This record gives sequence, structure tokens and C-alpha cells, in this order.
Amino acid sequence: MVTTLPTPLLAVSLLFRSKPRFAGIDHVISSVSAYADSSVELPLNKACKYGSVTLLNRIWNSTVDLEPGGWGLWSVRKLLRAYKLYGKLQFTLCLLEAVKTNNVDIVQWLFHHFPDYGVRRKVIYDAASAGALEILQYFRANGTVIRNEEEEQEEDEEWDEEKENWERGRWVRWGGLDAAKAAIAGHSDVVKWMYETYAQTCENRNDFCAMDGAFIAGDMDLANWLMDELCMDPEGHEALHGAAANGHVEPLQWFQERGEYTSWDAGTLFKAAEAGKLNVVRWIVDRDRNDSELGDQSGPDEYNFDYSYGDRTRRTYLTCLGGEATLAIHAAAINGHLEVAKYLRAHTDKPRNDREKTKEKWRLSKRKKALSERLKGNSSVETVSGRTMLFAAERGFLDVIKWLYVEYHADPKINLFWVCGHIDEYGYSENDNDCGDSESYCSVVDAAAGKGHLEIVQYLLHIGQEEEDTRKHKRQRIQENPDTVTRDSLSPPTKPKCTAVAMDVAAAHGHLDVVQWLHANRSEGCTTAAMDLAATNGHLDTVEWLHAHRSERCTVEAMDGAASGGHLDVVKWLHKYRTEGCTTAAMDNAASGGHFEVVKWLHDKHAGCTAAALDGAAAYGKLEIVKWLHRNRSEGCTKLAMDGAAHGGHLRVLRWLLENRKEGFTERALDNAARYSQFETLLILHNIAQQGYVKQVDIMDEEESNKWISEHYHDIARAEFYSGNGVGW
Repeated sequence: MVTTLPTPLLAVSLLFRSKPRFAGIDHVISSVSAYADSSVELPLNKACKYGSVTLLNRIWNSTVDLEPGGWGLWSVRKLLRAYKLYGKLQFTLCLLEAVKTNNVDIVQWLFHHFPDYGVRRKVIYDAASAGALEILQYFRANGTVIRNEEEEQEEDEEWDEEKENWERGRWVRWGGLDAAKAAIAGHSDVVKWMYETYAQTCENRNDFCAMDGAFIAGDMDLANWLMDELCMDPEGHEALHGAAANGHVEPLQWFQERGEYTSWDAGTLFKAAEAGKLNVVRWIVDRDRNDSELGDQSGPDEYNFDYSYGDRTRRTYLTCLGGEATLAIHAAAINGHLEVAKYLRAHTDKPRNDREKTKEKWRLSKRKKALSERLKGNSSVETVSGRTMLFAAERGFLDVIKWLYVEYHADPKINLFWVCGHIDEYGYSENDNDCGDSESYCSVVDAAAGKGHLEIVQYLLHIGQEEEDTRKHKRQRIQENPDTVTRDSLSPPTKPKCTAVAMDVAAAHGHLDVVQWLHANRSEGCTTAAMDLAATNGHLDTVEWLHAHRSERCTVEAMDGAASGGHLDVVKWLHKYRTEGCTTAAMDNAASGGHFEVVKWLHDKHAGCTAAALDGAAAYGKLEIVKWLHRNRSEGCTKLAMDGAAHGGHLRVLRWLLENRKEGFTERALDNAARYSQFETLLILHNIAQQGYVKQVDIMDEEESNKWISEHYHDIARAEFYSGNGVGW
């Protein structure tokens, strides 16, 4: 390939103008410019973020021969010329960047420089969602279509863009959900353009999803246009769910007017309640109660996951015993939608006797299973329980907390204040196994304390004290009526109370007001975790207060954690006022985190470290710390340094280590680069390994090497899309 040398940097040209003896030897100027110009080593997709065609040209026209140091094995830009597969991947990543800014100039440049590469469906989806009509029009004018018959001939009836014969000219993979993406994003002009310009039966577009997208966006003009254009009516619950969640009643009315609402409405009330759309909730409940074909008696097949029952999918009101409305209350409450929760509670039937309680319990168990299938695990399908109170407490919904207590605390079957699970500095987590004893339960008060919601903590403990004051009266009633079911029959404990965890997690997140209130008003205290976690998270004021007012002390975890987080002020304070000290983990983790000042301070105070310090700094790309540790410490590193750096794609660190250390790398470096979507790193390390640097890697000729890369490319590219660039496949 013939390339044009990039114009030397202006600063370099001006420098050499004052040096007449270099006149006429332009290659010297070009070499110095290449050495000074780091932009030419940008991967092309990262360069596209700047939106500059000039920058892209500079990278493209740079020659490997002028690579600083003269060793082209480390050149990223060389990969564009050496590996078609790499160019193919870069082409797609660059298009995705161009779509983000609707930059047609970048798209045109890419089409010119990559003449044989196709446009993946993911690019079309992103362009449609962004409303990038001009880019889509360019794709239409300059690409070919993958026809249905080509897709259907492939294995599993899906055309694989990554197969060996992927070069089919400038194909553009239209269809699928492209129109739906545009519709949901509100780009009706893009949707209409797609349908008005495509060749019939060629693009395999999901028309039902396109119509659903219009309903979800509440765009009835577009929905009607699509139905007229396609001579189709929508079917399925997605349209109703999306419209309800977005607060659009008109699409629901459209289904109702055509007598099709109850064929697809399962989960619609739930989604409206979850999103807090009271207008939609009211409409659904009113519509339901005015449906003369519904009652309060269900059929045995009503609870199938698809709610199929002939032409009508359910016989019962949503608000009847065990109906969807009962489950929607929890969804509304945990998201802070108190008015919705109140409305549903007021309009939902409640059991009046033991027979109705049994009926409600049976219906709810079936309904929960059916709705969970319909909602695909994306929503919390539950009745009101302690988890409702816990989630509301964690999220700071005091008004919801008060309402839940008033409405549900008298129910002896509901434990509002203790939940199976545990609370730590990360919040609430479910236990892996069922709770068998009180130690397996966590307190709602602890959860609120960890999030810093002091008013909720105070309120819950206040009502806990009130409940304690009335326990004598409860015991007396039980003696008089021993058959009465009481909250005491639940797995203990049952009343609002906190544990030492409350102060621990409040301190961990720096909620000093909560810590001080608990100290002044409660006797549960805390553990050494309070100061350890406060220090780890950099809350010096909390650390100082605990030191002055509590006796639990801390452990070496305090300084180790503070160092790991880069909190030098906390490290210095602990060193001055505490005696616990630290371990080698302090400098090791500070180095890994890139906290250079902490590393140097610990070194000056004669703290130790291990080889994990340099290994970790390399793994996280902290080149300056790597160099400093190399010069100032004797612990050295292991092969994990380069293996870990490959995981993060840190080429500058890899090169420095290879040129300045003797440990080298193993085949795990290649595995890490492949597994974590570092394609440039994989290719460069593979080429270096071919020079004999890694005993475990076979030496191959160029043809075998290219075949190996081709065989591994599919998984590498898939990882690149899923994790490396945050986009779906």
C-alpha cells in the first residue's frame, strides 16, 4: 500500500527552520515529528471521538518505519494494514462513534478507506435510535441489502456476519428492530423513511415491534400510519406495557375500542404502578370495573404464563382477591409512588374470613409465577412484606414507610421490620439459603442507617418502642384467646430494632449524624468495622469522632483500606493517633489504585510492600508508579505484571516492562487480552511471542499466524462489543 507521509507537526517545522544545516533532509524532520506525535498511535475508533477527519488522515498516512524507537511490533496503526479482521472491527467501532455525533463526514471517510466492509445491524440500531437520518440515507445509497433468502440459507436461519466468507461487498444489514428503535426514541421521520424506501421482502424487519414502538412512545399518528402501511394490527403485551410505563393512556384506549385489551393486558397495571403513572392506573381500574364480562371467580387456566383462556385471557377483576393490583402495591411502594400505592390499596378487595384468605394465598402464588414469566424477571413481583419496607427505607421514602406501617402492621402474617438476608457496607443482600434462625435476618432500621436516612431510623425505632410498651396487652389477649394468630408466631425477631450493624454501616458511608444519634440514643454500639470502613472510604471526620467517643478501636484494615482508596489525609491521621499500623497490603493496594502520593508517603515511613505492588500497578496501567517502584523498591514483580497489563490493554506499560524488566509474560497474557476484548493488545503480544519471548506459545509462519487470529477473532470481537465498548452485539 502506497502511503503519504503526514505533514510534520507545526512545532517541529518551526524548530528546524532555525537550523540551516538540516535543510534538504526532510526525513529527519519527519522522524522527529513522528517521535513527538503521539496522536498517530491512537486506535482509530478513539480518534473518531474527536470528530476530526484531519486526525484520521494523519493516522492513516503515518508509516510504521517512523515508529518511535524503530520497533514496529508495538505500533497500533500497523495493525490497520496488517490484519483485515482488525480493520473490520475498527470500521464498525468507528461507525458507532460517528453515529453518536451524527458525523456524516466521518462515515464518508470510513466508507472510502474501508471499501469492502459491511455495516452491522448494531450500527443501524444506534443510528435509528439517534435519529441520524442523514447517515442512514448514506448507508442506503452506498450499500447493498442482505436478502431474506441469504439469511435463511445459513445455519439456524440466521446470517452470521463473522463467518469466514464475511466479505460480500458493501452490505448493510437493515431490518430486525431498526424501525422499532427509531419509533421508541420518537423519530417517526426515520421510521417512515425506512418503510418508504426499502425493497419489499428484502430487509427482514420486525414490523410488529415497529408498531409496538409507536404505541410505547405514545405516537398514535405513527402507529396508525404503520398499520395502514403494513395492513397489520399489533399483537402482544409489549405495546401495552411500554405505553403504561410511559404514562400513555391513548394506546390502551385503542386496544380497548377494538375489544383486544384483555387479550394482552397481563402486567400492564403492574408496569403503570411501578412507574408511578397514576393516570394510567386509574384508567385501568375504572375500565376493569366497567367490564361486564369480568367477575371475581377465576378459571384454573387463568394463571398460565401466557394468561391464555380462549379469546379472553382472564375472568377476574384486577382488584379482586389475589389479583394483579395486590402485587402492584409493592411495586409502587418501593419506587416511592405513594399515591399509586394508596389508590390500589383502597380499590383492592381484602379477605374477610379464613376461606377467602386461603383463596387469596392460592391465587397470589399462581399470579406471581405467571407475572414473573410475563415480565421476564425485570420487575419485583411480590406482595407487601418486610422487603417492601426495607427497599423503601433504603431509598429514603419516609412517607411510604409511615403508610406501610399504618396499613399493614396489624397483619400478624407480615413481618415488616426484619428480612431474610444481611446488611453490609454495600447494602442489603439476600441470603443464599432460607432463614432458619434470627441470626439470618437483617433489620430494616440497619438498612436505613446505612443509607443515612436518620428520620426513618428515628421513626422506626420510635414505633418499635411503642410496640414494646403494648406487648403486655398482647400477651393478655393471647391468654384469653389462645387460638389467635399473632406476629409473635413469625420467625423472630419482629419489632423495629437496630443492631451494631446500624452504626457500622452508617460510619462506613460517612453518615456522622446517624452515628452520633445512635450513640446518644441506643445501646447496641458498633464494632471495629465502623472505624475500619469509615477510614477505607475516606471519612476522616467520622474516624476522628469514633476515636474520641467510642472504645471499639480499629484494626490494621483501617490504614490498609485508607491507603487502598488513596485517602492520604486519613492514612496520616491514623499513623499519628492510632497504634494499629498497616500491612504490606497498604502500599500494594495503593499502587494498584494509582495513588502515587500514598505510595511515596508509605515508602518514606518505611512501610513494606510485596511484588504485588508493581504487579497491581502494571495491571491497572499506572506506568509512573511502575517506573518509581522499579527505581526505588527491591521487591520487583512477577510475570503477573505483564499478564495483568494485557487484561487492561495497557500497551505502554507492557512495552516498558518488556524493555526494562526480565520477568516477561506467559500465554495467560494472550488469554487475558482475548477474554477482555483487548484486540490491539492481543495482536501485538501474539506478534512479540512469535519472536520467542514466550516458551508456551508455538512459533508459526505468517500463514499459520493469520489463521490462528482468524479462528480466535469471533470470540474476541464479540467480547469487544459486549464489554470493551459497552455496546450490544
